[in-house]
Amino acid sequence: MADRKRYPDGYWDSISGSLESSRVLLHNDDYLEFLVTKVWRIDQPSRVVDFGCGSGRFGQMLMPYMPHGSTYTGFDSSPDLIARARELFGEKAEFFEASAHEAPFADDSFDIAISQAVLMHIPDPMRAIREMIRVTRHGGMVITCDANRIAHNALLHIEELNTQETMPMSMIQTINREIRNQTGVDHNIGIKTTILMHRAGLKNVQARVTDCVRLLLPPIEGEYDEAVFRGICDEGLGPKERNEEERAKLKAFYLQHGVSEEDAENDMDRELAWNFREKGREYHTAYPSLMSFSFGTVDKSDH
Repeated sequence: MADRKRYPDGYWDSISGSLESSRVLLHNDDYLEFLVTKVWRIDQPSRVVDFGCGSGRFGQMLMPYMPHGSTYTGFDSSPDLIARARELFGEKAEFFEASAHEAPFADDSFDIAISQAVLMHIPDPMRAIREMIRVTRHGGMVITCDANRIAHNALLHIEELNTQETMPMSMIQTINREIRNQTGVDHNIGIKTTILMHRAGLKNVQARVTDCVRLLLPPIEGEYDEAVFRGICDEGLGPKERNEEERAKLKAFYLQHGVSEEDAENDMDRELAWNFREKGREYHTAYPSLMSFSFGTVDKSDH
C-alpha cells in the first residue's frame, strides 16, 4: 500500500474490503508459475520481502510457486492490513508496519524484493525502488507489478455500452496527467517502471504484461462469476448512486483535475446510464488487468 502521508489516516483500512475483492481480477495462477519458473528462473529457496504488502494477497498468490524453504516477510503502512496479514499467515511469515520509502531492514537482508500496486500510489517511486535494492543482496532480484490505467481503460470492453468507442479516453488522460502533475502519483507507472529500474542501477531489466482478462458472459452463475462481478464493481466501474453532496464532491474533483464543467456533468450522467452495479450481470464484459511486471538484477559489485 501507499505511504500514509499521501492519503488520509485510515484510508487504506477503509477500502480493505475492495482491495480483497479486486484480487480475482489481477493474475492467472499459471502465469505466476510461468514467471517464477521460466522467466525469473527462481530455483533456490529465497528470502522474499513484500513492500506495501497490505494483507499479503500478492504473497498468498506468489509463494506457493516459490521453491520449498522460501520465506516471506511483508510490511505496510496500514496497521489494520498488517493485523489481517498476521491472522492470515500465522507463524508462516513476519509482518511489520512501515513506509515503502523507509524499509525497516538492514542492507542485503533478502534475496528478492517484490511489490504490487504500490509504486502507482506514492509520489516518489524511485525512492521505493532504491529501498528495494538496498535491502536485497547482490545478485538478487527486484520485482514490481503496477497498473497501466490508460491501457486498461482503452482495452476494457462492454459490448452493450460499446466502450471501445464510447470510453472517454481524453478525459481519463487529463485526470491522470493532472494527478501526476499535482501530486507526483502516476497511475500509469507500470509501463514506465523499467526506466526507473535502469536509472536506479538494476541490471538485465525486463518487463512482462499480465495475461489476465476476466470475462462476464450472461447468465452470471456461481461463486467465481459473482466474485469477478464484485471485483469489477469495487474497482470503480460500479459506483452506487450518489446524492447531491457526493455528486458535488465528484464534480469538484473533476474541475480540480482539468476537466471542463460540461464534461464533468456528462461523465457523471454517463456513469448513471451505464449503471454497471445494477445492469452489469446482463452485460457482456471483457475486463483486462494489463498490469506490468518489471524486474531486474541487483548489482552491488562497485560497493
